[in-house]
Amino acid sequence: MKPLDGKTPFSAICHLWVTERNGFMKERRETPRYQVVLKVRYETEAALRNAVIHNLSSGGLYLTTPDPLSVGYEFELEIELPEEEWIVGKCKVVWVNEIDTKDYPKGMGVAFLEMPPKYKALIDQYSEDENMQPI
Repeated sequence: MKPLDGKTPFSAICHLWVTERNGFMKERRETPRYQVVLKVRYETEAALRNAVIHNLSSGGLYLTTPDPLSVGYEFELEIELPEEEWIVGKCKVVWVNEIDTKDYPKGMGVAFLEMPPKYKALIDQYSEDENMQPI
């Protein structure tokens, strides 16, 4: 299949998280996700980058960034918590969105290769908070 932008295959841009059945999109996530705004930083071979978490779940998170990395790219991610603490973990890009949409600004979905204990505690905190509703 020919890449849309000459670099990114269409399959990398589209639905790794959803499947199409009878014209309707079916959600494939098995865990609830929460819409949040947390700053993150990560380093690539070229530069230190900043991004914002759009949503997160125990399965991973979605980073809003104008320059998403390629599917399969592994990197270390640092999440800044409000208490001036950091969650650090190794991640892998599992899907990329090259097109800004209402629900998903340009960015990438990433999964932790090993979930840091602080990240699990953060997810548990959101799931126990009555004011945080899964999206």
